[in-house]
Amino acid sequence: MIEMILAPVVQVSMLEASAAQNETLPDGARRMLSAAVRLDDPGQLDAVIGAAKLAFPDAHGAIDGFVAELQEPTEPLTVEAFVVTGTPPEPPKYSFLENLEGRLDLNAAYTEGNTDTSNLGALFKASLKRETNIHRLEAYANTGRANDQRTQENWGGSYQMDTLWTDDIFGYTRLSYDSDQFSGFDYRAFAGAGAGYYFVQEQKLSLRGEVGPGYRYSREANSGEESGDWVLYGAVDTKWDLLDGWRLEHDSKLTLSDPSATVSSRSQLSTSLTEALRAGLAYEVQFEEDPPNSRENFDTTLKFNVSYGF
Repeated sequence: MIEMILAPVVQVSMLEASAAQNETLPDGARRMLSAAVRLDDPGQLDAVIGAAKLAFPDAHGAIDGFVAELQEPTEPLTVEAFVVTGTPPEPPKYSFLENLEGRLDLNAAYTEGNTDTSNLGALFKASLKRETNIHRLEAYANTGRANDQRTQENWGGSYQMDTLWTDDIFGYTRLSYDSDQFSGFDYRAFAGAGAGYYFVQEQKLSLRGEVGPGYRYSREANSGEESGDWVLYGAVDTKWDLLDGWRLEHDSKLTLSDPSATVSSRSQLSTSLTEALRAGLAYEVQFEEDPPNSRENFDTTLKFNVSYGF
C-alpha cells in the first residue's frame, strides 16, 4: 500500500526535476502541467496544455517535451517494508522438577538379647542442572545406641556448584559442614574451589574426579580447641549400571593437611525393586590420620538400605 501511494508522487517529482534542468519553461507552467498529469484525466490535461500554450506562445515545444517526459513510464519505486521479526527471545524457564534428580537412602537395624542395639541412618543426594551449572546437595545423619548408651551420632551436609567449561571439564565451588563427636570433633567446616574432569560419561557408566585447595576450620569435642588450616581436597565419584537392574556406586573424598589427612569412602551395591525403589548394601569407611584424644583411626559401617530415587 505504501509503495502504491508513494510511487507516483516520487516518480513525478523526479521527472519534474529532470525536465526542469533541460527546459526553460517558467515555474508556473511546470507546476500547472505537473498537477494536470497527477490527476490522470486526459480531458483536463488537454485543457491545461492548451491554456499553457496560450499563455506562453513561444514555448509550445518545451510544453510538449515537458509533458512527454512526465508521462514516460518508469520503474516503480521500491520501498522496503518494515518487518517486525518478533519479540526478543525470553530466557529459558524451568519448572522446579526439570533436570532434577536424586535419591533418599534409609537404613535401620535393631537387635535385642544379650546386647540391645539400634541404628538409624539417612542419606539424601540431589542434583539440579541449569544451563551450564549443576547444583549438588548432600545431607546425612546417623545415630546408634547399645545397651542404652549412645555409640554413634553424626550428621552433616554439603553444597557444591559445578560450572561446565566444556563437555568434560568443569570448575566447582564447595561448602560443607560435618559434626561427629564420637570421632573427636564437634564440627568441621570446609570451603574450597577447584576443577574437575569427567573421565567417562556414558549412559551406564560415569566416572568423575575433582581436586582443588580449600580451608577447613575444626573444633575438638572434648577440649573445645579450635583450629584452621589450608587443605587440598579431592574426590572421585563412580556409578556403574550392571545387568538386570544391579548398580554399583562408589564415592570417596580425601582432605590433605599438615596436621592430619581425612578419607571418607562409601561403596554401595543395589538392585531395583520398582522404577523408583532400590535395595542394597552400603559399606562406609572413615579414616582420620591423627584423631584427637587418641581415638581410633578407622570407623567402618555396613548397612542395608532402601533407596527412593527421583
